[in-house]
Amino acid sequence: MIKCLHCGAETSNGLALCDLCRRAAKTYLEFIPIHFGNLSRWRPGRAGSRPVPGSREPQGALGGGSVDRVARCLDEAGNDLTTRVRQLADDRGVEIPYAGDEVNTVRVACWLLGEHLTSIATLDWCGDLVTDLRNIEERLRRLAEQVVPGWYAGACRTCGLSTYVVPGLTWVTCSHSVTDIGEDGRRRTVDLGCGATTYARDHLDVVLAEAADWVATPKRIAEAIVALTDVETNVEDLRKRIAIWGKRGHLTIIRPTDFAERKYRFGEVLAYIGATQQKTPA
Repeated sequence: MIKCLHCGAETSNGLALCDLCRRAAKTYLEFIPIHFGNLSRWRPGRAGSRPVPGSREPQGALGGGSVDRVARCLDEAGNDLTTRVRQLADDRGVEIPYAGDEVNTVRVACWLLGEHLTSIATLDWCGDLVTDLRNIEERLRRLAEQVVPGWYAGACRTCGLSTYVVPGLTWVTCSHSVTDIGEDGRRRTVDLGCGATTYARDHLDVVLAEAADWVATPKRIAEAIVALTDVETNVEDLRKRIAIWGKRGHLTIIRPTDFAERKYRFGEVLAYIGATQQKTPA
């Protein structure tokens, strides 16, 4: 009897990864590119990147140390995934396509590992891969929750700076501050952006595309939908309905890696609301 090289359970599929560990690996591979893409917008020196505005970031402003932490986390995640893909190429002769930038490199790496997961499950490093993917996903997810302020809402129509909306807020403000230390050693706060405030619904098309894969609890999704759209007006009522839809199997239940509270995808919930409204007689 073969044992899973990750959890030690006996397998009945002829592979060195049990079904649960393969499923977990696929989940990690699905979410890693999302968290990586969100964090990559804040890499220092990247076009369009900027520190997180303290007035809109619940966990506090993103200081220089945190900016370095983002860059380090992205580099480590990218290197770890690239190493595993090269290992796959060496062992199975898989061709690695050119990806271009760092975000696409991670997407391609996760796609390749997912496509060849069954083959990988016959290799002696498959258990270590699941551990690596779990650690990468956890690091990216936790850091993203700390430093990413919200969804990209498009360029400001006044000054062209990138704007963002926090899930649940009804407005987008093109205004943020950066704290820096001058040559004299004094701390200075520099205001950037034009300060224009626009209704979040004016950015709806861009926000919905950005937020489609966002995973959250029924309450947080309900808050975002009520804030961004006209289709719902009561957060608590929508929260209850989302939970019911999930229990009835109308929505895909997503659990975080620690298998805690049920969560759902924002885009799927919004699509289901639209479908149910079309079926409702006027």
